[in-house]
Amino acid sequence: MKNLLLIHTGGTFGMRASGEQPPLVPGNLENDIEQYSPIINKIANIDIQIPFNLDSSDIGPDEWILLSKMISEKIDSFDGVVIIHGTDTLVFTATALSYLLTDLRKPVILTGSQRPIFEVRSDARNNLISALELASMEIPEVGICFGNRLLRGNRSRKKSIESFQSFESPNYPPLASVGMNIDIHYNNILRRRGSVRFVPGFDSKIVCLNAVPGLEPIDKNLLTDDSIRALVIRGFGAGNLPLKNTDWISLIEQATRKNILVVIGSYSSHGRVDLGLYANGRAALDAGAISMMDMTLEAALVKLMLLQANFEDVDEVKKMFLQPVAGEMTVEAESHA
Repeated sequence: MKNLLLIHTGGTFGMRASGEQPPLVPGNLENDIEQYSPIINKIANIDIQIPFNLDSSDIGPDEWILLSKMISEKIDSFDGVVIIHGTDTLVFTATALSYLLTDLRKPVILTGSQRPIFEVRSDARNNLISALELASMEIPEVGICFGNRLLRGNRSRKKSIESFQSFESPNYPPLASVGMNIDIHYNNILRRRGSVRFVPGFDSKIVCLNAVPGLEPIDKNLLTDDSIRALVIRGFGAGNLPLKNTDWISLIEQATRKNILVVIGSYSSHGRVDLGLYANGRAALDAGAISMMDMTLEAALVKLMLLQANFEDVDEVKKMFLQPVAGEMTVEAESHA
């Protein structure tokens, strides 16, 4: 029988009502799992560990580093790892772990639930059972198991606060399908990773902006703050920004002169940002901006934070940003062999 490490970090999965009405508060996960999902002992030998118990809105870089170190130190003793996590920032944690665990050869599967495990109509039990089964298989990825699919963590986004199919992977197919049987899509499994090993750390000196018709960009005086190292702008469609209002292009030019990296993303989740496709995107490209490619916003932000903590030079950050680390972006002639 396989040996699996089950890490509980908090979230809806293990919460209980504090009274007759919400709010929900952390419960006793070990007792709940034993009471509501005794079947898991038939899947594998489970070692449950709780490094912290937080609402996922409070999980960030410190917890990402703690989890990555914990997994790195313990994974040789287990066949796989399952992490129970709140859904709100689950994608951020999965993405960070995919970048930090560069030598991963075993599955690290994150899961959670929309309803606590104690509720009758909870999705927690099925998600947990599926995640444990997947973690016992040959899937050397950081994945998200939710509903009836396993998705690559750094390709995923939370799409719903109500559906039991809460996550989507806009630009990459599922790693596995979960139904009567589990079908692993081996052609989609990552077999080759980036060659850089990162020092665990995240630099949060990033400003995020949304282009909105009729709204001005931020005051350019903000760029005089030396604490800003990158500017991420979510544009329209393929990465277009308004040209009739020249303040956006002027902002990019000023940021570039100050060695602040400017990355253009899109409101559109599906597809690839192509700044050369239209004149409005080309203007941003000519001003010094680069494309987010087909990365999710979450994957791009966590990647920038990690790169800025590892490299001082903006050109080096830019170069590394445009290279895949753990399958978070599509490159020409991408290989999974």
